[in-house]
Amino acid sequence: MSSTTRPAPPVPAVGTRLLGEVISWTCSGVTVTHPALVAALRDAGLDESVARELAPKHAFTRACKKLSDQRIIRQVAEDETTVKFQFTQESREGDRFEYQMETVLALDKKTGRVTCDLPGLATLAQEHLDHALDARTGGDVTRVIQKLFDKHADLFPIRPQGGCYFVPDRHAAFVDRVQAMLGRLNGQILRFPVPAGTAEGDRSVKDAVAAGLAALIEEHRRAVAAFGADTREDTLTRAAEKIRTAQFKVQAYAEYLADEKAKLDRGLAAARDELRARVERLAVEAVA
Repeated sequence: MSSTTRPAPPVPAVGTRLLGEVISWTCSGVTVTHPALVAALRDAGLDESVARELAPKHAFTRACKKLSDQRIIRQVAEDETTVKFQFTQESREGDRFEYQMETVLALDKKTGRVTCDLPGLATLAQEHLDHALDARTGGDVTRVIQKLFDKHADLFPIRPQGGCYFVPDRHAAFVDRVQAMLGRLNGQILRFPVPAGTAEGDRSVKDAVAAGLAALIEEHRRAVAAFGADTREDTLTRAAEKIRTAQFKVQAYAEYLADEKAKLDRGLAAARDELRARVERLAVEAVA
């Protein structure tokens, strides 16, 4: 039996120009405190503001997962200071489920203090809420990383499900800092350099960058289409700034885009025209 072996792909030489790198990170199972997350960001020279504190209401939603064993928890009221939740006990008798109201628990939205007429349940709920206010999961860390890239660099998905991204070479130092931050949290980032000059590599990078920028432009166009008489002036200003930022990105990544750049330029021109027309229309409606 004969076999055919393929030659090994060429290994990029030292000094080969890189288009960027494909990155993926893992922080599943990571649980850290909020102060530890802030400290990791600070030590890596990253923006600490992306690690915001959880509002008590959102933290209580997480705490409910620990409290919902054999009970149903539903929000029943909310005002400026308090959110109220009904706790309903669920039990099964033969082939039927029965439900009995336990209590209504009140959550102070500012202080995070919980009160109800069952002291034991109030204590348990407060313990779970306090833990949820301080604990950060792997999902939280992932959202922090995505916010960092939104503000300071660019991630271009290379698969529809996400999880793997192309990062242009100009952001390599930023990825270094993200890697350092993740290391402090017992997470991991995998980095695969993409050299310039390979047909499939060049094409794949072009497709990923073009698709990411096209999605960004389309997002802006949908936002403009939804503007109405109640749209605030600062929202319109931010929309124009976002379109200018998208234009800057198209220019900055022109070397990756090849023939896709002209298509993106047309999309940007359409977005600017649509925003201008929408602003003019809103001005006329405001006067009428």
